[in-house]
Amino acid sequence: MPKLQTLLDTEIGGFSLGNLLAAVVIFLVSLIVIKLLMKAIKKALERSKLERAIRSFILSCARVLLWVLVALIIADKLSIPSASLVAVLSVAGLAFSLSLQNTLSNVFAGFTLLMTRPFSSGDFVELGATTGTVISSGLFYVTLVTADRKEIHIPNSDAAASRITNYSTEPNRRIDLAFGLEYSCDAEAVRQALLDAASADERVLTDPAPSVVVSAYKSSSVEYSLRVWVKTPDYWDAYFALNESCRSYLEKAGQSMAFERLDVRIIEGK
Repeated sequence: MPKLQTLLDTEIGGFSLGNLLAAVVIFLVSLIVIKLLMKAIKKALERSKLERAIRSFILSCARVLLWVLVALIIADKLSIPSASLVAVLSVAGLAFSLSLQNTLSNVFAGFTLLMTRPFSSGDFVELGATTGTVISSGLFYVTLVTADRKEIHIPNSDAAASRITNYSTEPNRRIDLAFGLEYSCDAEAVRQALLDAASADERVLTDPAPSVVVSAYKSSSVEYSLRVWVKTPDYWDAYFALNESCRSYLEKAGQSMAFERLDVRIIEGK
């Protein structure tokens, strides 16, 4: 035993052999424990309703925290001052964060978007000046596909800082169509023609009922607005179909669309 104790007290690089062996044992045990803990955390997260990106982020944070804890335990076993180790980790973390400032900004913005969930995959949204369908929302980018099939990747920091309009959260959307007609047109005939066009489209909902209002008096026309409600997925198909059919119904009713005109008067002798 004295020989074993002497062997364990042998110093290697300023550390006793016994403490080094204990540190190795702690490290090996930690490998097994952390692996088991990560499996348990992963299963718990899979049972939750969190998005996959959030689950991945939580798993990464948990793994880092567990290994930092192991490092502190090993440092204590090797008689390394914990305060010194924490200081070194803090400086390293600061240098790392400064070198990856933009990346980390996107990560935290992505985490904010994933937690607040202003949109989900498949939603039709407007992010700043970009409009499209959300394909994915990760820790770095929000990916949209536009109506003309362009795939656009928006950095999370830009997406989180912009105004977000989600057109898919409500089951129904209202279509507003404006038509400029001549002042000589019969208001009731115009109204009935537009309502007939709306009722002929099966996508238009009856509740709320379609309505026609005079929305503006302009220099060469009276502006009538047709307002109808449709299911959100039917919005664009109904929008373009009504835009075309309303003109046909107005022409059948004998109501003329207005156009800009300029009256020129010639005064003799001037």
